[in-house]
Amino acid sequence: MAKITVDGNQILDLGKKGPSGGFKLQRFFTKDGVFAYDTAKWVRHDIKMFAAGETVFERRNVEVPAHWGDNALKITVSKYIFGKEPNTPEYEDSVKNIFDRIANTYTVWGFQMGYFADEKSALVFNQEMKYMLLHQIWAPNSPVWFNIGQWEQWRWGRPDLREILDNKGNTAYYGFENKKGDVEAKKAVNMYANPQASACFILGVKDSMEAILKHQYTEGCIFSSGSGVGINISSIRSEGEPIAGKGSASGPLSFDKGWDKMAGAIKSGGKTRRAARMVVMYSDHPDVFEFVNTKFKQEEVAKVILQEHNVQYGLRKLAEQKLKDGTPEEHIAARMLLSTPFVVDKSFSPAMDDLIYGQTLSNQNANHTVSMKSGFWVAFKKGEKYATRWVKDPTHIVRQYEPMELLNIMANAIWNNAEPGLHNNDIINFWSTFRDEVMLETSNPCSEYLGPVFSSCNLSSFNVLRFYKNGAFDIDRFKKAVQIAMMAADMNISKGGFPIPDIAINTVNYRTTGIGFANIGGLLMSLGIPYDSANGRAIAASLASLLTSTCYSVSSQLSGILGDFAKFPLIKNSMKRVINMHSLMNDELKKLSGLKVTASRNLDLPSEESFTPSDAIDGFKKSIGAENLAIGDEWRAVIEEAGELWSNVRNAKSFRNSFVTCIAPTGTISAPLGIYEEGTTSAEPEYSLVKHKQLSGGGTMTLINGLVPMGLAKLGYSFEQIATIIAEVSGLAGVENFLQSKHVKERLEILKNLSEGGEICKEISSRISMFHDDEEYFNFFKQLSSQSEKGKLSIGDMSIFFGCGHMENIPWISQDTLKVFDCANMAYGGTRCIATEGHVKMLGALQPFISGASSKTINMPSLATENDIVNSLIESHELGVKCIAIYRDGSKANAVYSTRLDSSEVQEAWQQLLKTATSIRIQEHANPIRKRLPYRRWGQTVKFTIGNDINGFMTVGISETGTCAEIFGHLGQGGSFINGMFDAFCKAFSIALQYGVPFDSFISSFRYMSFDPSGWVKIGEYQDEDKPEIHTCKSIVDLLMQLLDWMFPAENERRLRSLDQNYISEMFSNGVHTLKINSMEKPMQTELPLMTSQPAKPKKQDKSGMGAVLTCPKCHSLAYVFDGKCRSCRDCGYKDGGCGA
Repeated sequence: MAKITVDGNQILDLGKKGPSGGFKLQRFFTKDGVFAYDTAKWVRHDIKMFAAGETVFERRNVEVPAHWGDNALKITVSKYIFGKEPNTPEYEDSVKNIFDRIANTYTVWGFQMGYFADEKSALVFNQEMKYMLLHQIWAPNSPVWFNIGQWEQWRWGRPDLREILDNKGNTAYYGFENKKGDVEAKKAVNMYANPQASACFILGVKDSMEAILKHQYTEGCIFSSGSGVGINISSIRSEGEPIAGKGSASGPLSFDKGWDKMAGAIKSGGKTRRAARMVVMYSDHPDVFEFVNTKFKQEEVAKVILQEHNVQYGLRKLAEQKLKDGTPEEHIAARMLLSTPFVVDKSFSPAMDDLIYGQTLSNQNANHTVSMKSGFWVAFKKGEKYATRWVKDPTHIVRQYEPMELLNIMANAIWNNAEPGLHNNDIINFWSTFRDEVMLETSNPCSEYLGPVFSSCNLSSFNVLRFYKNGAFDIDRFKKAVQIAMMAADMNISKGGFPIPDIAINTVNYRTTGIGFANIGGLLMSLGIPYDSANGRAIAASLASLLTSTCYSVSSQLSGILGDFAKFPLIKNSMKRVINMHSLMNDELKKLSGLKVTASRNLDLPSEESFTPSDAIDGFKKSIGAENLAIGDEWRAVIEEAGELWSNVRNAKSFRNSFVTCIAPTGTISAPLGIYEEGTTSAEPEYSLVKHKQLSGGGTMTLINGLVPMGLAKLGYSFEQIATIIAEVSGLAGVENFLQSKHVKERLEILKNLSEGGEICKEISSRISMFHDDEEYFNFFKQLSSQSEKGKLSIGDMSIFFGCGHMENIPWISQDTLKVFDCANMAYGGTRCIATEGHVKMLGALQPFISGASSKTINMPSLATENDIVNSLIESHELGVKCIAIYRDGSKANAVYSTRLDSSEVQEAWQQLLKTATSIRIQEHANPIRKRLPYRRWGQTVKFTIGNDINGFMTVGISETGTCAEIFGHLGQGGSFINGMFDAFCKAFSIALQYGVPFDSFISSFRYMSFDPSGWVKIGEYQDEDKPEIHTCKSIVDLLMQLLDWMFPAENERRLRSLDQNYISEMFSNGVHTLKINSMEKPMQTELPLMTSQPAKPKKQDKSGMGAVLTCPKCHSLAYVFDGKCRSCRDCGYKDGGCGA
């Protein structure tokens, strides 16, 4: 039995070597003598996840890669780590345990099945795969992370779980070729010995009760192991079709409703359980019009149940916020709303999904899609009618209709509910390598895998950003990574377990693999290239072409070592046609990029009635959108390499796999790929320029998307400009995190120079301009961070802390730059997002170079019309797109969960309420009422010193609710002028407060007002007093606002801090209670302290100009102002020299 050392003292028992031959592998990512795990730093962390401030997941002392981001760690550990209780055999406490389960198991399988030439190649495979996992280059689909390795882990020194796992789990089958070359299915010893590694299953159902009930069992088995299914229900007779005996069929929708209910029940337990379904119906099925609106009707029920309640709940939350920092009209609206009774003070959330969407509503576990047959598009192009027909007797026409009628009905449903999707069945089968044997009917739930019924596909994806180094895409490293991924995917087919024999047989019959990539949107942004651009689409197309040509190249090599797939003789001609078409499309990409093309003669190409090779070429050119592309030599090299590979693949004699690539949504596996921190899933563009980090207190921290500074630097922006843009987009939280990541110690000077940015930058610059050192700034930042974590930031502070989410308000940013950073989602308050056509064209650019499809959403803004949706459906066919799913902002069903304060429903209701409040406010303005204080009132007095000379006092009168109701002030040595003005300001301030002017309006209006006296500030006399951290002021009014802002903090609803509200209320109750004064714990100091033996040091003169208040040297009046270039005292007439000396 062969053994290899795979990590320090970890020895892997490979077992018995398989057939001779196999790959002789070379290292690309690792070096001899250096283990993969030693190429990164490892640390131990407690992994916690929070929801609404509560801990929902915790795993203590887990060993993790130090360079992984917070989201990557939380999701990977919470989803994929094995075992629950420490000190049990199955318990894992390191991400290495997960990587070992995957890489070590594949190494054992590969060695025993003949994939490796020798033990050295097995070691290379093991280390290269671990490196790819550790450095977030590649990740297999979730079932691999869930299910692989527990049975084999005894081989590398982990506890032997075979006895514990024996007889656990569902029945599993695996497929194998017998001596005659036919594929059979055999029952596995255990589902862990042959684990389910495929994410995608295509099912079929016959029109019989036995088949319908069997289908329910099959779906359940697949869901229980973490995978999804696709089913075309058009094979079941429509509602009203005759059945044997008397009566008529109930139709496929009734059965599908039952299947969906069962799916919801299964997914409710266990972290490996999912219930993702794709349900497809043909355009000629008699029930298609009912099918289009099935989910829409169910969602209307949900809105009746939830939405009205949630809008009311959201309104109350908004009112509570406006009561703190809103306008007078908003105060009135808030009081009106909060005075009305509210029966259930609780909102529904996605955490309650099972309650409403699993147990109450139907069809909520499925994606519904209409599949348009060739005849539909032929009728559309010719302006003819199309017909629905009975399933059992297609000659019986049920209804004729204009194709636009169905498209319009679909658009209405999509506009309201984001479903159904669209499959172009003619284009699907045009690109099908299975065409000579079967017609493809459906896809997996996310529409990227399209294969024969009762087949499965295991997916894996690359983070393409990891291959771009030193100004070029590393083609050789990419090809090496693809080789490893293809070998692992092919092993899954031989060693994987499947829920029923039919799937086990067909999976081995066709050996489909689904290799893909993610982060194309992130790569383009980091390069400063717009997603919605001809160059961006050409780069994406070149990578897809390189991926698929490399996969087929590896597949042909695997065929030479291990043999071709069982069905190859039956479909080799259709495979040949499709590969020829891929190669021809790469030639078209060459032409568009200015590269020379060798003419291809008499190629055998695929064709469908409504979609021909010419249609495919025309659609691709329209998708790219330009000729003579300026994509750079690095990308021309990728296209050239793909061309060489396609030339070789076209001449290959056989293949191990019938289907090799698709672009999956990379949902959960985006976490271990590092995409949630820095990148985009699938072929999607960036959704937002900011990322949100969840905080333990229930709040969130806004961070800049890491690709933004990369893209800005590529475009030539300076460090200072980048910091300004980040501050505008993600606020003080984002720019602080960015400066910290760049190890910038002196933050204050950079932040003070933000005034050239947009409104957010100007506000940040204004707020921190008073700070004199980084320590003052850090205290301010910590205060905002603390309030953010508690969810108590005022609206004004939210804007500067979180930013506005876009860079449109920065005047010196060009339109070309804005286009680079356009996202799928329009930022709140912004006006830009990627155009709908940009999404469809990206799909059209990718489609000619992948075996399956791309799981990608067509995002539309909320203002999009149903006509826009119809145009996108039609355009998808014109551009040669197989599958399309459209989401209009605000349309999806779970929008009824929303209690966001900026949701359209809440805002519309609030505006209606505000209109009424405004009219009330207008009436109040006509007859204002002053709310006076009683003649005896509760107050507090604060002493302050400005500079070295000016002492003053501020006394605050407090209302019965603990809020500020009046202020009095006095300045010593201020002179009659300044004292008179100060007294007048305090009186005007007090009267305005009593007439209802909002306290916050004063703070925001008079804060930072600048005039003399100004300078350094001292509050009180003792160091141990509870007093504010106020060190400077720009004027006496600015100081008053700082003191009031501290005494009546926003987080305390502008009530006096540290005040016993019951005591104050009692004091104002007309003498029912007597005010009692307790003795003081520390006697008040009434005398000067005795002189010590050391004489007091004389005060040093402040020559900096910052601490010195400019007062008249003769009378000490503050009315000491400039007259030209000299100063004179307006109280005593003294002048400081010059012409008046």
